[in-house]
Amino acid sequence: MKLTVHLFAILMALFCSLSAQAAVSPYDALTVTPAEGDVTSLQHFTITFQDMSVVVAPNSIPTLEKGGGGTVEGTMRADADGKTVIIDFEECFTAPGNYFLNLPENSLTVNGQRLLPITLRFIIPVTPESFYEQITIDPAEGQVESLQNFIINFPLTVGEIEYGMEATLTNTTTGESWSADMYDVRYSVLIYFPEEATEPGEYTLTIPAGAVIFYTLGAQVHELNFHYTIPGGSTFILGDVDGSGSVGIADVTALIDIILTGSDGPEAGDVDLDGILGIADVTGIIDMILGGSN
Repeated sequence: MKLTVHLFAILMALFCSLSAQAAVSPYDALTVTPAEGDVTSLQHFTITFQDMSVVVAPNSIPTLEKGGGGTVEGTMRADADGKTVIIDFEECFTAPGNYFLNLPENSLTVNGQRLLPITLRFIIPVTPESFYEQITIDPAEGQVESLQNFIINFPLTVGEIEYGMEATLTNTTTGESWSADMYDVRYSVLIYFPEEATEPGEYTLTIPAGAVIFYTLGAQVHELNFHYTIPGGSTFILGDVDGSGSVGIADVTALIDIILTGSDGPEAGDVDLDGILGIADVTGIIDMILGGSN
């Protein structure tokens, strides 16, 4: 009788142990190396599900997505032990930012259970210095045919746009400018101007300091400026009478000489855009210098 009771107890313990193992969810058992959270670099990963068996579906493609910075494909396979998943990427990623390791649906079967898509999250810490180095914009700075819509990409998730602040697009050749609202979408800021700018000239897109807020940066974002050129016709900087590439007191002197001698002056001297070079344009250049808009 004692032997029977003892054997029964052993069987019950074994049953409970097997039941407890079966009850463990593969998602709860998942362990990834390197662990989620802060890391210094990303390239190779291993995943286990405690002591559960794992099968990797043929041709499964994992991806590593950088917040605001694109996605790359890697490879994944089961190790010889049948309990470890090995994931590799050709490139070692060290650029600061948020990263997401994505495993496709049905790519893993754990203890006979096909898994849903899995996303694992990692962070290479961002400093204010590295933050600015990774900002990109579409269209890219440089020569363009026209300007209207912009997408600015950041290495961190945008928290919010400061209420009432707007982006400004300025044709620095003519002095004309336009303002538009900004919209935050995850890692990007979208800007839509109501009219398309096509007039030849030099353009600057300005985002005011503090307009875009990042909760995880730990510092206020300073003013951002992006520069473009729409070619065609004559391009010049308004107020740059002497053609030096900037507006200064020398331009005031040059314009006064032109007015006093009655000689023809450059189009850049017509600051008030009335088609005539006169004392109002001299005053306009002085205002530009004092106002720091040169």
